[in-house]
Amino acid sequence: MNRRFAPLLAIFAAVFGLGFAASESQAQVVIYKFDFAKDGPSINYGFYDEAWVVADATGGSASWILTFRSGAQRLYITIEDFGSFFFASKSRTVKGILSAAASDGTPQTSFLAIGELGETVQAGAIRVRVPKSMKGQALSADDESMLPFDSQDGSFGYAGISSMSGKLQVRRSKDANDDRQTVAEAFADVVAYIERRGFTEFDDGTGDDDGDGGGAALIP
Repeated sequence: MNRRFAPLLAIFAAVFGLGFAASESQAQVVIYKFDFAKDGPSINYGFYDEAWVVADATGGSASWILTFRSGAQRLYITIEDFGSFFFASKSRTVKGILSAAASDGTPQTSFLAIGELGETVQAGAIRVRVPKSMKGQALSADDESMLPFDSQDGSFGYAGISSMSGKLQVRRSKDANDDRQTVAEAFADVVAYIERRGFTEFDDGTGDDDGDGGGAALIP
């Protein structure tokens, strides 16, 4: 066997429970909820409270809902097609990975979480093995040189690191797959759930609400 294809076959065998890939019309949805906790050195740093991530269980781009507080306000932002959910293997070990980074604009923020395969999601006849939990880190930094204000106390710029710990939302993922929802439909349902919890979509006043994952949308 060509060694270049061996890792791909290992992933294929570990991820797809019935031995074949899902077609687009039979896509499985996974929904993860992440909590953040400040971790490591930082300065002038605040970050999100939660992230809800929706992706195709077989891998692909991810859509994010990030929640945070501003005074008494409970706010959220949405970022669609931001980073990716995928699988990596070494020998017989396969892990699920969630990776995303805002490479332009301000602030510059990146997320990375990894998890062991430990749960099966199913839509129709297709079964896919995915992580039940994931752990990682988020990093964010900005020199704030483009912001049109001067801090009265002389503070400017920020940088910091947060740990991120996520769990597969088993019931929500199952409900989405039982209803044959697309990633977009499942994402819309999670947004509606966030709003029922009392969160309001953040408006930065720029009119840029296209959810394209641009750095300017990431406001910790």
